[in-house]
Amino acid sequence: MTESEIIDKICKGDHSAFQWLYQNYYVGLCTYALRFTKNKSTAEEIVQKSIFKLWERRESLQINESIVAYLFSTVKNNCLNHLKHQQIVNRFKESISPAEQESEELITLSQETGLSIYIAHELENKITEAIEKLPQQCREIFKMSRFEGLKHREIAKTKGITLNTVQKQISIALNKLKTELTDYLPIVILLIIKILSKI
Repeated sequence: MTESEIIDKICKGDHSAFQWLYQNYYVGLCTYALRFTKNKSTAEEIVQKSIFKLWERRESLQINESIVAYLFSTVKNNCLNHLKHQQIVNRFKESISPAEQESEELITLSQETGLSIYIAHELENKITEAIEKLPQQCREIFKMSRFEGLKHREIAKTKGITLNTVQKQISIALNKLKTELTDYLPIVILLIIKILSKI
């Protein structure tokens, strides 16, 4: 099959064309991704998501280059995004003090006693109060991230704003929450890490 035939068949939902694409390029893409991630399972996961994303978008797919170049470019961008995100999470984790790390372990252990349920309930009320004090745009963006589970890029698209604006507003919200919830800081740290995972 020529590349134009492959693209045309995939756009029409032809599973055989998609399988052909997967079988012929998967290994090469994984080898390429491994150069960035240095981790085989991570590389494979990124490649799988990249290829299946192409399939999900098949009806609106527009490729103005060779499909090989498109796939390698997509995988490269996804690898770089992964590395950037990992750096942010790692820097944040490194800033957590030993006492806060011990608190995280305590929260895990307390699940058997029911204490964590009480803490979670109390914290949820405090967080709700703190969120309502945020400026309107900041509050809306934070809720979309925290409660609707949207990625930052999805929020930017939905709100018609830049990704940078979303990231700044999330940062403002997290800083204000840290200030408002000082007494619960070890638990708030866990909340922030979860939100960072949505970038």
